[in-house]
Amino acid sequence: MQAATHLHIKGAREHNLKNLELRLPRGKLVVVTGPSGSGKSSLAFDTIYAEGHRKYMESLSTQARQILDQLPRPEVDFIHGLSPVLAIGQRTGGDSPRSTIATVTEIADYARLLWSLQGVQLCPKDGGRVVMRSLDDNVARVLAMCAGERIMLLAPALRAKPSVLRDELPRLRQRGFQRVRIDGEIRNLDDPSPVPAGTRELLVDLVIDRLVANPDQHSRIADSLELAFREGKDRAIVLAQKSADAPWRELALSQMLACEVCGDGFEKLTPKHFSFNHTEGACPACGGLGRKLRFVPELMIPDPAKSIREGALKPWRIGGKNLIIKHNALLKQLAEQLPFDADVPWQDLPAKTRDAILHGAGERQFAF
Repeated sequence: MQAATHLHIKGAREHNLKNLELRLPRGKLVVVTGPSGSGKSSLAFDTIYAEGHRKYMESLSTQARQILDQLPRPEVDFIHGLSPVLAIGQRTGGDSPRSTIATVTEIADYARLLWSLQGVQLCPKDGGRVVMRSLDDNVARVLAMCAGERIMLLAPALRAKPSVLRDELPRLRQRGFQRVRIDGEIRNLDDPSPVPAGTRELLVDLVIDRLVANPDQHSRIADSLELAFREGKDRAIVLAQKSADAPWRELALSQMLACEVCGDGFEKLTPKHFSFNHTEGACPACGGLGRKLRFVPELMIPDPAKSIREGALKPWRIGGKNLIIKHNALLKQLAEQLPFDADVPWQDLPAKTRDAILHGAGERQFAF
């Protein structure tokens, strides 16, 4: 079926439209002009947009239609060739630093939704794709990457101090687990003291199964991985060894969104991750404002030819009489202790002295 080349509107009677019929080309920039009251908004917003929005709503579930705003059917016989549409209404700008053209016109809302649904998530650590794998996908990955090798399937269990682990490990033994990996070392729970001494927190992984990764072990690997994901909250670890004297290599698995390379888990993308007004999407440096406050010495010292006593420090010239008296007393004591000559032009003071006045003298203490 050939795609429509025109938007055919017939019998448009919304508001002051008088049974209007017209064809608008698709894929073109169409401008509707005319004097006030001629029906421009009635045609664009109350007829074309209203019908496109109504058809889009009909494609959604009943629950979704209850949440979203619905528009009444416009007074029109038919509109052929109409696709789902977006309407950007005329808005006035705001003075808020968090307002942009995209937020004022609400284009940002649609863009965030598009990015969260169609965006490809990459790991910030190594650039690997963040994907969600099913149990069968993880089994196939183990058989492909560890074919014929000895493997151990582990489940991340807990991180705690040795004093806590001494109480937790017997409970794991009662549940049927025989081995754990504590701080990178495999230990047997039947040993007299499987917990090493110390006070720092240790990472504990449960050893779920030990076997050889062959295709005939597919069912056993699947069952063990299922248990590992359940104990590790959708995360598992595979230790693989090619031969008895070869080192063990580690492979991270996950049933949640995780990096293909390092195995780090991530949340599912939502529109809030692309909003600079939300903590999840705001830049940690500027807080989503797009600008950062920084110290500019040139603004502090607009005229370096002046001395400090003559008012080289601009902030010290601002304020009432009491504040100026306080600054003069502070200047006298600072000049004696630093020391420096308050009558020497700022540009002629030693760089070390200027830096101490503007940024402080580190751990050195002054008496005022």
